Amino acid sequence: MAFSFGFFNSKNLDRTYTAENFCDYLGSIICNGIQDNYSQCFKLTANKLKLTIGSGKAWIDGHYFLSDTPYTYDLSSYVNESLGRYLSVGICCNTGENYRKIEFEILAGTPATSPSIPRFKDTETKTYLTLCAIRIDAGATEIKVTDYRENTTYCGYVRCILGKCKVTDMMSQLAEITEQMKDYNTTIAQLTGKIDELTLKVDEVTGDVVSIGKCGENINFTLFSDGKLILKGTGAMFDYDNSSNASPFKDNPDIKSVIVSEGITSIGEYAFEYCNNLKTAVLPTTLKAIKRNSFMPHIDEYIVHQNLYGLIEITIPAGVNEIARNAFSGTSIKSVTIPSSVSVVGEMAFSECQKLETVRYSGKIISDRMFVRCIKLKNFTITKSTTEIFGGCFNYCESLTLITYEGTISEWNSITKHTNWDGHAVGTIETPLTKIQCLDGYMEYVNGEWREVHD
Repeated sequence: MAFSFGFFNSKNLDRTYTAENFCDYLGSIICNGIQDNYSQCFKLTANKLKLTIGSGKAWIDGHYFLSDTPYTYDLSSYVNESLGRYLSVGICCNTGENYRKIEFEILAGTPATSPSIPRFKDTETKTYLTLCAIRIDAGATEIKVTDYRENTTYCGYVRCILGKCKVTDMMSQLAEITEQMKDYNTTIAQLTGKIDELTLKVDEVTGDVVSIGKCGENINFTLFSDGKLILKGTGAMFDYDNSSNASPFKDNPDIKSVIVSEGITSIGEYAFEYCNNLKTAVLPTTLKAIKRNSFMPHIDEYIVHQNLYGLIEITIPAGVNEIARNAFSGTSIKSVTIPSSVSVVGEMAFSECQKLETVRYSGKIISDRMFVRCIKLKNFTITKSTTEIFGGCFNYCESLTLITYEGTISEWNSITKHTNWDGHAVGTIETPLTKIQCLDGYMEYVNGEWREVHD
């Protein structure tokens, strides 16, 4: 019987360790396969008789293989004019004393009327991950690829911690937990709404009423002397404008807080425009839309860089799917979370919010000039729910140097980005934004372009 152990510091060279020792150790906790959170995961692309293997990282028996750029093979030499054949393409780890390397390898099958797929066979010194099988018909001008990357028999993805789960599985589980938290938050919001309803009933009995009226087909409002405005009913508020059809609340300095009851589905256009003393708004879980200029305070040249007026805090319910143009422009909010339910966003929805410091963004799009001139904005997180970023959205954001993205570099690159999305366009005061932090590295703005830096 023999024992082995490690790793310990050497004293007078009494301990030595080889690469094989480390590979044995890594192989015991990292299963063979493609690392699924690195770059393109060896994405396979066929173009006529050419096969391109995207960048990626793989682990084989504790050894790692990294390809940081796409690699293309011309397979025209394998075409047989009379018979079809298969090829297998894989990654070979060769530990033979005269090799000691990992590389792509092609195994060609025999041309035949009914060809069979050749299979890589592991040996004492060779271990394979098969990426794909390729069919080349007789006289072919293009290839047909069967992707094996998901197939655990031939390849599969790395499963860490003794093969328990893939890296992205853990991320998915975190996402599930996040969704559960959203459900809990919704429940809390509903309970809070019920408390607010009870408060309303008390106010209606004991409060000093200043005015009452209608602001929707089925919505009534009551304004109390303490500045509390209560909206009760169902459905959408009326839409107003800033001229002949003005909101009954427009430019009312007596309104200090708004409570919108459950059952109401929209905040009307220009509803609370120029309500400069309105500091808080409680919105219901039934809300679907926050319309144009709905909470925008009056901004004159004297206060444009002070943000003395308007909302100081807001919670956007998880069911909201639309935030229209200038909805919160010029308000005094310091932080905001945009839920994943938001799919329609108007221009400049949060422009000129010059006290805004922190944003967590899960909406589908970041709209045109959405955060323009938010001069104190410095903490900005984008989740994987976002698919499109429009131009000018970060123009004149003087404090924004970093954006945190909760996905990989590859996922970040898949987001549609319009011209000058980052505020670096010629002719504007450039934003200091120079880094997008991702899960597997970061994007860095250098010499007028964004570059990938992988961890």
